[in-house]
This record gives sequence, C-alpha cells and structure tokens, in this order.
Amino acid sequence: MDTILHFLSSHPGVKYGGTVLLAYMALVRHLRYKRINVLLKKYPDPTIPLRNHDIAREVAANVSEYEFPFLNVVSLEFALFKTYAIPSISKILAATNEFKNDCLRRADDTVFILLEVTERHARDVRRTMIDGKPDEKEQLNDERRAELAMERLNFLHGHYNIKQDDYLYTLALFVLEPPSFLGRFEWRPLTDLEKNALLAQWIHNGKIMGIQNIPTSVAELEQWALAYETKHAVFAPTNRVIADATIDLLLSLTPSFMHPFGRKVISCLLTDRLRTAFKIAPPPRGLTPIVEGILYARAAFIRHFMLPRRLPLVRTALRANKENKYVPQFHKYKPVYPDGYRIEDLGPAKFVGKCPVSFHASGKTPASSLESL
Repeated sequence: MDTILHFLSSHPGVKYGGTVLLAYMALVRHLRYKRINVLLKKYPDPTIPLRNHDIAREVAANVSEYEFPFLNVVSLEFALFKTYAIPSISKILAATNEFKNDCLRRADDTVFILLEVTERHARDVRRTMIDGKPDEKEQLNDERRAELAMERLNFLHGHYNIKQDDYLYTLALFVLEPPSFLGRFEWRPLTDLEKNALLAQWIHNGKIMGIQNIPTSVAELEQWALAYETKHAVFAPTNRVIADATIDLLLSLTPSFMHPFGRKVISCLLTDRLRTAFKIAPPPRGLTPIVEGILYARAAFIRHFMLPRRLPLVRTALRANKENKYVPQFHKYKPVYPDGYRIEDLGPAKFVGKCPVSFHASGKTPASSLESL
C-alpha cells in the first residue's frame, strides 16, 4: 500500500486521470440507467403494458431503439433462425425457393414489414426531437403504415398453409428471445416491465394475424414454447437448406476466408437440440467460452464507458419521399431498396403490385379493424 501511495504522490497525473476516469464512469452509469429508472418510476406496476398498448409500445421502443438496438436485432434474427428447426416451417420456406434465389431480399422484406409496425413510436419520437414539435400528419400516417404492414403480412401468409402452432411458436420466440439473448450478452437484463411490453406488443399483433390461444404471461408462453420445441425441433433436410442460406447471408458481412470460422462461432450460440435439428457440428472445445467472453467484455464496456444514445435508432424512413416510397435510413447488408419501397409491394416479386388483403392465420378475413394498432 505504501508503494502505491508513493507512486501516486510521485505521479499526480495518474492520480488525477484516475479521478477523472472514475467520475466519467459514474456519469455513464447514471445516464445509462436513467431512462429505465424513469420508466420504472412512471409505471411501477410491471403488468401495465398488458392492459395499455400505448404504454407497451413506449416501453418496447426503449428496448429496441434506445437501450439495445444492435443485439436486439440479432436476438430477433436468432429467433427467426430457431423457427427453421421446425420441419413444418422449413418445408414451406424451402418450397418457395426465396431463400435459395434471393435470401437477402426475403430477409429485408421480413424486417421492413415488422419494423413498419414496431418502429412506429420511435419514428414519432425521433421526428419530434429533430423538428422540435410533433408532426400530427405523420403520426396519422404512421398508423396507416403499421396497418398496411400488418395487412401485407397477412396477405402474404394467406397464400401458404401455415399451422396455428407454427404461428404461435414464431410469435413466442419474438417475445422470448430478446430477454434471453439480451440477458446473457447485454449491459443489463430486461425488467419485468419490458418483458411484459414485448409480450403485449406481440399479443396485439398476433390477434390481428388471427393467432389463437396466445398465453397471456411470459412464463406460460415460455413453458408452451419449450414443450413445442422439444417435440417438433427435429432434423429435416429443409431445416439445413434454410439454415445454410441464412448463415451465408449473415457471414456475407465478413471476408470469405473467415466463413468457416464464422460457422463455428454461430454454432457456439446454438443449443444441442438446435444443432441436432440442423445437423450443424458442435464448435471446437474452448471456443464457446471465448465467444461468450468477448460478448461479456462488450457488455461491460458499454455498461461502464459508453454514454447512452440521445435519439432512438430507427431504420425505417421518418417520412415518404416524393415518389411516396420509404427509403431505409441505413442498410445492414447490400441495399435491396436503395430508392425506397412501398409497403404494399414488400414480399416475393410475384406478389408485387397485388393489393394487400387481410387474412387471419385461420385463413379468414378478420372482422376487427386495425385502427387500434
């Protein structure tokens, strides 16, 4: 101890630098937790999102557009990837040839349809912060964008014989994977308020899609999904076809010489059941702790050293352009829609220009309006 004190007294710059660093870390911690602490104080009842959809949207937007914009997207991509381990799902996807012919477009179409719905609140917040005042016209347009996206989703799904339980399993993963993935690898776990907000958001969307018998608690949904996965996640050749196409797309962001190693990294994130269902080899011994260690280090760095974002990260356009198209604010892969897209044209090329017609998962036209979306 005397040696340390002598060193600090002899090197005042180190002492002052350490003080500044600790002060900065304290500031980061305060600001990092400020937004969630405000929400927890504002909504002390963690179940309130289940009864108020506006609150659910607000809280869910905090998860996806403020706190965890990168790994939240990864968790949803992982959720979709897990559905490919169900043969009844992968067979339908393989039969369309979309993954084989244009996996990137298929991925972006799916993402933009969902983001048109889930980014509605964040688009309004970002516009207001940039413009200095709310844009009531665009708020109304955001409602229509969300409605049209759900109509388009139902229209596209209505052309395929998708089982109710497969719909429900996919919905369950959209609710369950973000808390699981973020809880393992992000700078803080989700609160019960946030988990219930995600559940409420997807219960709402699921009802519009006509999905039946959706569990009304996270615990019940988790129990159902685990039982369904245990029974139905088994190997089929189409599982591997869809998995390979998706992995190739993910690895397209890296140099080709890294792809074999990248496949091993992806294997680290899979359970034994999923590896069996895809016939993916387990990773080399020792690689999983390294991959997880890197993700843990990232989380620690963010928690202690990175200031929170001021504006929500939004991928969809805040407004339509002169051609009434929505130009994405950024692209994760090679741009599919560099000049923008019309929501009613998203999906396979053979359905472009076809009017969206609302279908329930049951195959029936929904009786209820989408205006409450």
